[in-house]
Amino acid sequence: MESISPIFRAHEGSRWRQHVEFMWRFLLADFHVDSNASCGTHVHLSRVGGYSLSDLKKICQSLIHFEPAFEAILPEERLGNEYGRSNWLDNKNFGHQNLSRRQSIAIIQRVSTMRELVLLMNPDHDKMFGWNFLYLLNNPHGTIEFRRGAASTSVQDVFVYIEIAMSFLEASVRLGDVESLKSVPATVGGLQWFIQAAKLPDGIPGLFDSRYLKLFFAGKNQSAFREPRPLGILSPYKLNKLNRKKEEDKRKNVAMVKMLQEPYWS
Repeated sequence: MESISPIFRAHEGSRWRQHVEFMWRFLLADFHVDSNASCGTHVHLSRVGGYSLSDLKKICQSLIHFEPAFEAILPEERLGNEYGRSNWLDNKNFGHQNLSRRQSIAIIQRVSTMRELVLLMNPDHDKMFGWNFLYLLNNPHGTIEFRRGAASTSVQDVFVYIEIAMSFLEASVRLGDVESLKSVPATVGGLQWFIQAAKLPDGIPGLFDSRYLKLFFAGKNQSAFREPRPLGILSPYKLNKLNRKKEEDKRKNVAMVKMLQEPYWS
């Protein structure tokens, strides 16, 4: 089953979490929710006023820098996943050119347009990466899609993935310049420190909630990091399934349609 939420606005006093909780109470009242490795949780995030090119550079540089930390935290089924490939290692503009993370970050710094940057991160207009920027291709008010979350079988799981996506993007905008990233290790502890150093508002209804960040980092070795797995050659079954999914996406772009609507609740 795929559940797609309406657009929510996150601001002080917003009741968006209550609406998500209501949906899960309704679902769990009559159903048992289970998952498998093919399921995932995706989070779309836009910003008031849109993303500037400077914002987007910091976000892209930060996600490439901290990818080893995310790899060390995320569940096994999200590693080397064909629907959430590495924006660095599995990217023909970076890893396929044998460029290091530092070299890839330098290329990002030199781009002069948002369109150029989006197609660096999602070459060939392919959204099947861990982070999808294609909704910003022609509109800075579009969304960045976090595609690395595992399946959610509870409302807590949903909030954990929303929280890490929201917090990481905002921390990247505030702190993710090239020189600052050089001083922070790409470990689990480095990622946690990076988000904490951004001093995001905490415990304010409708905004950030560090309880879910603590769950994301809970039980993880602070010095841990892991390089991503290359995608490799897919089996005929997986390749056919991936191609069918890409064709479906061309015909039906739910996210794009939703971005043309007003938010349902604030």
